[in-house]
Amino acid sequence: MPAAPGLAEALLVVLRWLHAVASIVFLGWSAVLWLDGPPLGEVSAARRRFKEVTELTLLVLLATGAVLTFDRLSRGAGGVYAAVLALKVACAVVAYQFAFRWRRVGLPVGALDGRILLIFGAATVFFAALLKGVFDSGVSGAS
Repeated sequence: MPAAPGLAEALLVVLRWLHAVASIVFLGWSAVLWLDGPPLGEVSAARRRFKEVTELTLLVLLATGAVLTFDRLSRGAGGVYAAVLALKVACAVVAYQFAFRWRRVGLPVGALDGRILLIFGAATVFFAALLKGVFDSGVSGAS
């Protein structure tokens, strides 16, 4: 029976890794397109690829995030954790909404939609780091 906690912890590490990789891919691809535009000026191919990357990373983030959230909340993460998590999710929603908008208008270099996507994406990553600190410190928000 002692192997089960090790296996569960290993699975959580893989899920955290997938969550991080999806964030890196989404923000990295977005930053490259925002700064340099579509490769070789192929706007329609870039829009298709961006749509695929956006949808795939969204699915990975939702699936892994749900499991990781359940794990942390079931381990007694308190109200502070939940509040920071709500801010993180709100920033991610805004980032993805602007990703979808930016794609619809053709992914213009330096566009406001892309800038907002990157700002809220970066804020999401900041709140992810803050969540780890809140959880590791044991801050619960309870009196």
